[in-house]
Amino acid sequence: MAKPFPYLLYSALSRKSERHHVDQLDRLVASGAVTQAAYDQRLVRNQPQRPKGELLWLHAATPYALRPAMELFHRISEDRPDLSGLITIAPDMTPPAGAEDESLYFSRLPEDDPTTIRRFLARWTPDSLVWVGGRFRPNLLRITRDCTIPAIAIDAPNSAASLDIPLSIPGLRKHVLGCFDHVITATPEATLTWRRAGIVDAKIEALGHLEEGGRAPSLDEETLARRMAEIGTRPSWFAAQLERSEVGEIIRAHKRALRRAHRLLLTVSLSNHAVTDSVLTQFQNAGMIAVALDQSTPIPESAQIVIVPQADGNGLWHRISPISFMGRSFGPFGGIDPYPATAMGSAILHGKNVSDFTTAYARLAAAKAARSVHDGYELGEEVGRLMSPDQAALMAGAAWEVASTGTEVTDRVANLVQDFLDLRERTEA
Repeated sequence: MAKPFPYLLYSALSRKSERHHVDQLDRLVASGAVTQAAYDQRLVRNQPQRPKGELLWLHAATPYALRPAMELFHRISEDRPDLSGLITIAPDMTPPAGAEDESLYFSRLPEDDPTTIRRFLARWTPDSLVWVGGRFRPNLLRITRDCTIPAIAIDAPNSAASLDIPLSIPGLRKHVLGCFDHVITATPEATLTWRRAGIVDAKIEALGHLEEGGRAPSLDEETLARRMAEIGTRPSWFAAQLERSEVGEIIRAHKRALRRAHRLLLTVSLSNHAVTDSVLTQFQNAGMIAVALDQSTPIPESAQIVIVPQADGNGLWHRISPISFMGRSFGPFGGIDPYPATAMGSAILHGKNVSDFTTAYARLAAAKAARSVHDGYELGEEVGRLMSPDQAALMAGAAWEVASTGTEVTDRVANLVQDFLDLRERTEA
């Protein structure tokens, strides 16, 4: 099929050989502006072997789209445990530390020249594409369409349906948007752009943004019932994934909060369980009655602080405790994901250093679902205030509203992808 004129014009104005991209990236690597790993990804060189079986390709066009894309993959893989995922990101983005595993890979988008794109598609042979956010690549999407790979576009916050090119070519965006098989928009007004691109109404749904949050962690109901019985009517709060350097502030906070409730129990999980013995000693040296639990050890009535087993998972303790402090936020560690706590109905407190989850904490703060504190003194004051059940319930309810926003979109897209993968499987059988 002949390419539309806007594509021909784009090709003529932006025609660059693969050699040009190689030379440009060589200079960037030499200057330190681009890492060798990013260089290899953008040119599709020295890449990992494609895993066997089905592979879902998701593209996160902006930082706001990255964690929603990750959550969407994990939601889909719950129903397809053998599914692998590839999440591509823009060249100026960085994959989140520790997010890659044996079923999920991260890569920068390939350069937008046909040779590199075909090498990328031949390497990964994706079974479907979910593009989250705008910044669309003309050649990449056209060649993906030519390879009959079904594609879904989803709106993400702060990401308009724009092209990621330095040129303005009349009519090109319409043809690029027309490469998608299904579209989820944030608002009914946003559907007009896609209708003008030739997408029929039956394939456009205005459901809202794809946003992170809402996936509740798994927990063992028998363990939950046992631990709740051990705690009984004692008030409690939970400090999750603490770093060793944060323990002093937590001691300060708990001593402050104990002034309002002398039976208050603090449960603690550690970011590094290798330091459990030294943290336990620090609590005890501060005059606290502290114990480290294993999975079978009951919580002593006399304990003021318990360090919980890693195997229990944080979800259990977020569920038990009406108040959760998000660790790794009193120092330069970047914070931890707050959504498991919101999904379990716990009010959220955190320090100022949450740079790894800026969007999540900003959403929660805007909804008055989380509060930041400067130090242990402020943390103890907030814990004491939130021991009033109505105060904790208000924050937890607001947090749940934020976390559950976007669940409808996630579930709908997950079902669409399942349908695309099932159809492709039947077609290739």
